[in-house]
Amino acid sequence: MRAIAIVLFLVLSAIAALHAYWAFGGLWPAEDEKALINTVIGAPHLDHMPGTGPTLVVAALIFLAGLVALAANGSLPFAPQGLARIGAFGAGLIFVARGIAGLAGLSIFKIWIAEPFATLNVQFYSPLCVAIGAGFLVLALTGRNAAYGGSS
Repeated sequence: MRAIAIVLFLVLSAIAALHAYWAFGGLWPAEDEKALINTVIGAPHLDHMPGTGPTLVVAALIFLAGLVALAANGSLPFAPQGLARIGAFGAGLIFVARGIAGLAGLSIFKIWIAEPFATLNVQFYSPLCVAIGAGFLVLALTGRNAAYGGSS
């Protein structure tokens, strides 16, 4: 279980770092802002990426989710593991729901349809969300409490 927690932490930390990069004007993997919007948001009606503040909040929340994965496994001794496992369960449900919705072609008001986002969402973003969610659910449901005989 420790490997799952570490992989989740590393993947979510990388995603958080990418959001922080975008918050300060980074454009990768696109060449301009409109292409970035169409690649990572898929909202053709937007002319600008979300602002620095909201994007940093998203980055922080994603990083926090990575810490929850570590805490749920007992890898953060200062964090209450029971509470973290509840958080991991919630995060698991959210990530799985996001992944399934993306794979099912569902979107809010059908406004996130621009290419290449639509294709990337089905091929990469949604499956990754399902995998992350599954990892969180495994941690939430099978982790052992370190106080009762060690961590997994």
